[in-house]
Amino acid sequence: MKPSQRMHGLVQHINAVAQQLGLDMLTVKKEYIFRTWVTISAPLTYAVFGVYWGFLEARRHWLEGIKSSIMLGGLVSGSAKLLTILLRHTPIRDLLHFIIKICEDYEQRGVDFIHALNFGIDRVYKIQRIIFVGYSITFLIMLLMPLVLLFYKGIRITVMPYEIPGLSIDSNIGYGLTYLQHTIPEVVGGIGFYLGDMLVLLALNQIQTFADIFQLKATALNDALERKEHSRYVCNVGEYKDFNIQALLMDLINWHQLFVDYCELVEKIYDNLIAAQVFAASVSIVICLCVNLNEFDLISAIFFLVSAYSMSVYCIVGTQIEFAYDQVYQTVSCLSWHELSCEQRKLYMMMLQRAQNMKIIVLLGITPLSLGTALQASELDFCFGNQLAKNNI
Repeated sequence: MKPSQRMHGLVQHINAVAQQLGLDMLTVKKEYIFRTWVTISAPLTYAVFGVYWGFLEARRHWLEGIKSSIMLGGLVSGSAKLLTILLRHTPIRDLLHFIIKICEDYEQRGVDFIHALNFGIDRVYKIQRIIFVGYSITFLIMLLMPLVLLFYKGIRITVMPYEIPGLSIDSNIGYGLTYLQHTIPEVVGGIGFYLGDMLVLLALNQIQTFADIFQLKATALNDALERKEHSRYVCNVGEYKDFNIQALLMDLINWHQLFVDYCELVEKIYDNLIAAQVFAASVSIVICLCVNLNEFDLISAIFFLVSAYSMSVYCIVGTQIEFAYDQVYQTVSCLSWHELSCEQRKLYMMMLQRAQNMKIIVLLGITPLSLGTALQASELDFCFGNQLAKNNI
């Protein structure tokens, strides 16, 4: 399959997932249907019942209040994803069409560009499989474990860490209605988490693909510059060969400008979502650690894995983006710039200056999105959760 066909299929898959939630990403006009309102109601119901139940539990004991808020981070990140998709529907749609168009244009420029595009798409598919398997397993366990414990041991636990006022889980009807109500935000949340992550990570991974295309263009320019250098030893005096250097240089500069603009656009669209995802996951890790260091809680243990897993994926991709920025800078630095004319050197220096000052993705203007941030956050989470557990809140 052509890279454009593969990318189109990937975008269609993401849109099919979005349609399950009533959020068509490719439509020109955003429409609110019944499934859209169900999706919007999921975080609202959790916020109302979860906060109310957490307040009641906190009055009995602080630890119970903390236990009832283990999914608060999921509420924050899920709400951020939903709001981003609803409020920035048009730029997200345009971004998806732009990615497909780039694939259509550059698959016609030779085998090397096709290989670079396919390599980038393979990278997205690997992440997609990791995310899908991770979310599917964890959310299925959270949904099925209460039923398993009920049928085999007679223990009644809820899917979400709250109970609905007026419904007692000690009665069969009350427990059944509570389980059904908990299933809706759980399923919507699982699909929404997958959808939001795929939109963000698809956009972020294109930065690496664009860096690979930049390197191919730079290699073509460098080859022309080397041919110009060697030609001086074989050409007659006064003979001049252009080797199409001006056109190759302008093509490289234009692509670098597109690369910079794309990075800034992705950060502008998804900055709040990425920050909410990482910080909410960090808070969830603290709460789940605190609960499980006092006493083992199955739901919080599972949600701990979900939070640590999602934060790690984002930070690892952020580190790969930093490597892509370094790759672009090293590529620009290694050009045979001494073979350029004076006017061409001025253009080259402008591109080099932009490459030296690439704007990295920063979470709320505080810390960069990288694996180092994930490790620091994990260390702080463990220390803080351990201290809370020792003090028993």
